[in-house]
Amino acid sequence: MINIEPDKYLTAWTGLSKRELKDIVRSIASELGNNDPDIDILISDDVSMRDYNQRFLGMEGPTNVLSFPEDNPDMPQCLGQLIINADAVRRESVLYGQDPVSYMVRLMVHGILHLAGFDHGPAMDEFSDKIMLTFNV
Repeated sequence: MINIEPDKYLTAWTGLSKRELKDIVRSIASELGNNDPDIDILISDDVSMRDYNQRFLGMEGPTNVLSFPEDNPDMPQCLGQLIINADAVRRESVLYGQDPVSYMVRLMVHGILHLAGFDHGPAMDEFSDKIMLTFNV
């Protein structure tokens, strides 16, 4: 099951509906061999993300995405939880010259790859680029 909360930021700040985001998550998970993903996604803002980043990682300030993998070998379809900062999507999409939808997809790919066990580096970058090509962004 794909759970996305809350709706209030999603369409207004990212340009995506809940249904569209669920379809994107299914496509990303499918590229990882997971055709029935179980994931919780929280769409947040800078204020809440600053708190989450401090509480869970001991880092100051907001970030764009946080990933919390599920470590249950009996439930391989369960990816874990993502927190996406909609304020960062708007701000960073302008900074990087991308439309908000493309940048949101990029953050989703990045976060889900972390949930799937990828760490930053060439392998993650290569797989991320491959997945992004499937979205034509």
